[in-house]
Amino acid sequence: MLSDFSYIKTSELTGDIKTDVKNLLILNNKRKTYEHVKFVAEMNVKIAELYGLETDLCEISGYLHDISSVVSRGDMLEYAMENGWFIEEAETKYPMLLHQRVSAVIAEQDFKITDACVLSAIDCHTSLKANPTAYDMALFVADKLAWDQEGEPPFYSAVKNGLKTSLESASLAYMDFIVEHKMIFLPPLKRFDEGARFLRRVLNK
Repeated sequence: MLSDFSYIKTSELTGDIKTDVKNLLILNNKRKTYEHVKFVAEMNVKIAELYGLETDLCEISGYLHDISSVVSRGDMLEYAMENGWFIEEAETKYPMLLHQRVSAVIAEQDFKITDACVLSAIDCHTSLKANPTAYDMALFVADKLAWDQEGEPPFYSAVKNGLKTSLESASLAYMDFIVEHKMIFLPPLKRFDEGARFLRRVLNK
């Protein structure tokens, strides 16, 4: 996919995900994104250890989850339209929301990732979705705890406390917080709403 856009600079892949992600992001002046994905990968490994998940899968998904940052938002929307994706109203209004889905495509096509757990986690790391796997929720939570803004995120304590109970509790704690504090994009993604409803049923809330 990356070869579709002439402005994206690439280098020969080494086969080492950490090295290849760093090279691509730094080459395209995305150092801040690289620092974020490295932080998310480290956080995701800690979550994996806490909940008995495969640490290598969680690390890989962390490094690749925002790899689409090298693609412009306009091109993300155009790519989605050209490839016949179902595009939600929120994704049309805020094309940046497509980055989770585009990152999954780049992970599969350009980085040759075939593991379904990794691709699924990348594909829903911003919004989550109904019936998420443990790997989906782990990356979702890691991305929020290792956010890419200055300082500690306002929802940090709620999510961290939820993580002591379960991945479901941590995920829903974030979702409820941003809705209650009006931090969510409007209209919200259908996947987000479906994911939150699913978790409430699981947790009987």
